[in-house]
Amino acid sequence: MMRFRYLRPACFCARTTSTKLSHSGYCRFKYPAAAVLLCGMIAMLGTSDGISELKIVGRVNESSASEPSLAEAATAPAVNASVSGTSHGRLSDAAPLVMSETNNGSSAGRIEGTLRDTLVRASVPVDVREQIEHLFAPRLDLAAPARKGDTYHVLYGRDATDARRKRLTAVEIRSGGEFYQAVWFIAPGRTDGHYYSFDGGRLAAKPFSMPLDYVRLSSPFGYRTHPVKGKHMMHTGVDFAAPKGTPVVAAASGTVRFIGFKPGYGKIVVLRHPRGFTTHYAHLSAFARDLRIGKPVTEGQPLGAVGSTGTATGQHLHFEVREYDQPIDPLTLTRRTDTAQLTTSQRIAFDSMTGALREQLAALPLDTPANRMASNAESTPNPAERQKSSLT
Repeated sequence: MMRFRYLRPACFCARTTSTKLSHSGYCRFKYPAAAVLLCGMIAMLGTSDGISELKIVGRVNESSASEPSLAEAATAPAVNASVSGTSHGRLSDAAPLVMSETNNGSSAGRIEGTLRDTLVRASVPVDVREQIEHLFAPRLDLAAPARKGDTYHVLYGRDATDARRKRLTAVEIRSGGEFYQAVWFIAPGRTDGHYYSFDGGRLAAKPFSMPLDYVRLSSPFGYRTHPVKGKHMMHTGVDFAAPKGTPVVAAASGTVRFIGFKPGYGKIVVLRHPRGFTTHYAHLSAFARDLRIGKPVTEGQPLGAVGSTGTATGQHLHFEVREYDQPIDPLTLTRRTDTAQLTTSQRIAFDSMTGALREQLAALPLDTPANRMASNAESTPNPAERQKSSLT
């Protein structure tokens, strides 16, 4: 064990040696603090053995030539009986001292203004912000004004497939009285991961669900010869053939924007969703009870029944998805069926991991509007992280 009488000369040796190292052409340490730390460790061990400053400088330069940086791995003599008891221990015999970089980050706080602005102020990486927006689209509007009590908790880390990007690990958002939760999970025996709700349900990669159980796709999105007018016209949605009376449900949570009759569309319901999305359900034979303009609806809530009102040649649902009133092919945004559930063994692993992540989320303080806890490396701007990406 090192004696206290060696502490003062060791500190002086560390300071003078680090000064010489900073002027050495062979020293590869990027940060002065790294050189001081390593020199101090060597000096404290070497002072009692009469190791000179020149020898320390030589040994540190040899070590720095083979190691890229102290942040990755710094090699120094291990403080143990075998080394301290040897009068001429060599640096090459030293045990490695690994100082790993912290790759994980977290952020939590009260939402002020909008969720998007709050996450920006909290320095949440752009990759993570985009994953949150895509994951909960179109149910959650990051640009919507916050309400009293709205909060967010976020955990993230490095993406295993690309070290330059960040991966959303777990998130819990309270917005407008609704909770939005997700966790990234790679099931045992699998190499690909997916996002799940905390209760084990896999979150779909596409924002809208199918609005009905249909028999066949009778007319796709795009230009076609209109079956009634006989003209080459743009078909702004898709037609799902189904028997009259087949239930039609909301493809996503939203608000009723219109309910009534429109020329060509017949009886139609239009829902408004966050991020400028609207969904249109036309040619209905009947409307669900209690639907009113401005009333919120949830995903899967009944809207009406299949019919052939308006300009139609048969019983079917005309389904449209628009973004800022621009038609989009619904099949590119709509999932056909729910994804497979976890097996029993996978669910056990999922519950174990999710329990730990939920405890971490709950432990994040909300003392300030945006309380960020991450490594110093996370606070350094990285141009690669500013690139637009989407990992969901």
